[in-house]
Amino acid sequence: MIPSKNWFPTNLQERAAWYENFNAQAQATGLTFGLVQANLDQIKDDNSVMQFLASAAVTMAAYDDAVRAFRKTITEGEIGDPTPEFPANISLSPPATVPTGLFERLDNYVGVIRKSLNYTPETGAAYGIVPSSTSKPIPDTVKPTIQVFAAQMGYLFSVVVANRGDSDMWEVLVMKKGAANWQSAGSFTGKSGDVTVTPTTAGEPEQVQVRIQLKKNNANYGQLSDVVYVTLNP
Repeated sequence: MIPSKNWFPTNLQERAAWYENFNAQAQATGLTFGLVQANLDQIKDDNSVMQFLASAAVTMAAYDDAVRAFRKTITEGEIGDPTPEFPANISLSPPATVPTGLFERLDNYVGVIRKSLNYTPETGAAYGIVPSSTSKPIPDTVKPTIQVFAAQMGYLFSVVVANRGDSDMWEVLVMKKGAANWQSAGSFTGKSGDVTVTPTTAGEPEQVQVRIQLKKNNANYGQLSDVVYVTLNP
């Protein structure tokens, strides 16, 4: 089963960001809303699997891009051009296996929380389990939340953006370590986007700060997101 799309995202990266928040809320207050310690332990393990699946998807996509670039160069390049190296094999380290039925368990946990005598609308908002509303948000109060996943190679990262309000676009802003100013790294229109950063020193890891600015009709919309740090590898 898949939980209701009225409150559960449909995109893998966004689902991982959602579950990260749900786990944090559950570990902090879950016992207050009807969950027991065994539930919290399972939620923590399920979250580890969700984060791995999301990050693995980014890593595999980056590797696929690298192999495609190798194929294009080796087959379509001119005689005498430098010969590229085939991309190094990726290595994935999954967490401990959890029982089948992660989404069904999640749906059951949500039901327990909603039925708790201590449950309030504020609780639902904090956990991300309030069904979507048709009311329009106030632009100045919209603050996006982001989650950033670094690929294992290629100076590539993916950004997943939630709480976009009525924006129709968002811009990724990055600042390299030691830099004084934010630089635009591209604009996107969906829930997620992939960004490649040119390293300060080729072959060395690059640490960058990432935040996003929502846009509507090419003008800034809402507040800047919080800053997320990420380290990118060659």
